[in-house]
Amino acid sequence: MKKPVDSIGNYDGSGKEMDIKQLTTFQVASKTLSFTKAAAILNYAQSTVTSQIKSLETELGVNLFERLGNKLVLTAFGEKFRGYSDTIISQYQAAIEDINYDKNMTSTIVVGATESQCAYKLPDVLKELRILFPKVKVIIKPIHKYDDIQSELQSGNLDFAFIFGEDSIEWNNIKVSKLSKGKLVFVASPVNKMTQLENLKLKDLIEETLILTEKGCSYRNLLEGMLSDHKITFNSTFEITNIETLKNCVKSDLGIALLPYEAVKKEVEKDELRFIDWAQGKEHDIYHFISWHKDKNLTPLLSAFISVSEAVF
Repeated sequence: MKKPVDSIGNYDGSGKEMDIKQLTTFQVASKTLSFTKAAAILNYAQSTVTSQIKSLETELGVNLFERLGNKLVLTAFGEKFRGYSDTIISQYQAAIEDINYDKNMTSTIVVGATESQCAYKLPDVLKELRILFPKVKVIIKPIHKYDDIQSELQSGNLDFAFIFGEDSIEWNNIKVSKLSKGKLVFVASPVNKMTQLENLKLKDLIEETLILTEKGCSYRNLLEGMLSDHKITFNSTFEITNIETLKNCVKSDLGIALLPYEAVKKEVEKDELRFIDWAQGKEHDIYHFISWHKDKNLTPLLSAFISVSEAVF
């Protein structure tokens, strides 16, 4: 049978379910051995103390106290239960202190991410995190190379790193959790003839100048993998590490680039860039992941960061 509850989810005392208030009352009464003194310490009416002790005894099915003349003493069951109640209350208080410490702390979370994730995903993560933890500090470091990400997580220089990758990533000592699916798109200037052609294949683009992100970048790795699979080599390439500079070069028709969709969404909507339908309508999926060292102590603050990231992404 379902127990009666009040408006905030605590049992109202008419059922048999114990709560922290009852345990605290028992703890104080077991030390003072006086319901009157316990009521004074807890600022309760004595009838409240008596009612809470009776509810505990009913729940446990034993007497916790007995009267010997004018003295109130613990029964053997009471002595045994006091040890359990002390442990439960201590753990509860530790949990509250831990959560409040994290909530009010001014400690710092250090996060690595690709430039596009920094620009187009993380602002919303930080906005939500600030609501939960107003005093927390977050340092965002642009980082692209898989080797650098693993090294920084292993050394503890990063608490978390966001990664682009294909369907799964497995790294030693690093926990990697998939957040969401995105897509990679080829883009070019609206004046580039490739945006007007249909039924293009990857090999049809080799006369174009390919503008690449820095070597080791996750989506550059994916592109190089595709080119290698098709045995394709572009005749001309540029390498530009800054994504905004790279997009401006594409707008100026200096070349074409493969980029995450969210990085070019606004430019495409403004017709500053256009998609090249090189895959004949098929999307090339890419996934967002969040990673951290497997031995990382996930405090409530750090766990909240993961949860917020999952929600935002």
